[in-house]
Amino acid sequence: MNSGKWLLVIDGGGTKTACTLLQADSGEIYFSATASGSNYQAIGVENTKKVLSFLLQQVKAFLCNETSQEIAVATFAMAGIDSTHDHVTVSGIIEEACAAENLTIQELLVENDAEATLLGVTAGQAGALLIAGTGAIAYAHDGKGKIERVGGWGHRAGDEGSGYWLGQEVIRAIFHMEDGRGEPTILKDAVYSALHIHDVSELNAWLFAPTYTNAQLAKMGSFLADAVVKNDACAIRISTNAAYELVSLACAVLKNNDYDSESFTLYCNGGAIQHNPLIFETFTQAMASKYPKLNITLCKKAPLDYIVDRTQLANQ
Repeated sequence: MNSGKWLLVIDGGGTKTACTLLQADSGEIYFSATASGSNYQAIGVENTKKVLSFLLQQVKAFLCNETSQEIAVATFAMAGIDSTHDHVTVSGIIEEACAAENLTIQELLVENDAEATLLGVTAGQAGALLIAGTGAIAYAHDGKGKIERVGGWGHRAGDEGSGYWLGQEVIRAIFHMEDGRGEPTILKDAVYSALHIHDVSELNAWLFAPTYTNAQLAKMGSFLADAVVKNDACAIRISTNAAYELVSLACAVLKNNDYDSESFTLYCNGGAIQHNPLIFETFTQAMASKYPKLNITLCKKAPLDYIVDRTQLANQ
């Protein structure tokens, strides 16, 4: 048993929600769990509450067997916090879920998941973060407290270059191909095989089924990397376009944060850019031509690990 205080970290993304409980002094992880996505803008307030309650019930069950049940800092890094209204709404969901489990929390942090990741990956210093996961968002920090954000406004408004956007482009390309108004692509075979369907009418039925989710569509973008390796022109076009959309996003956040030409690191995270080499390579080359002193690197750890780092900083 552990007699010290705890740190609770929840990373609520659009596709998955990850939960970690670690010992405040040692940083040792004692409990981890995952659930489905918890972006309230995508799944609604009640479903978000259900996802968080599912995880917090497990946290409470674990703590019941420990000498100390006190949580020093709890960080809820949640997708979908894009405004003051969003923050109030998500905070209410979290507070209600925590109260239902009677969790004792000294300090509760509720933040946009990308901002929390930025503060963790940069250790609070100057730097920028581009996340191209289910959605696409960029943050920049000048190291003096000024934080700028660009993008992340959701799939209905944009999220260009994101996993959702890639999936949408893949599905659109297949419809165009089947209509005879688009180029042939092996993406069709990959998607049909994954969905266990045989024709475009079944693809249409899947897309508009009651069980459809944004996360499911985002997964369709994962077939691009293999198709690029096989020199599929459609996959190359979609991936290249995605890279330039992300360049636009990154340039905007650097400009808004008054970045000039000093040494600065831009961290890249999220499956859309990490798992598609063409997107990352095209993005890196384009950014290097605009900002020669900019250091661009892929994140070495998962977003949850950086949010853990951010939580540990808050506990110091």
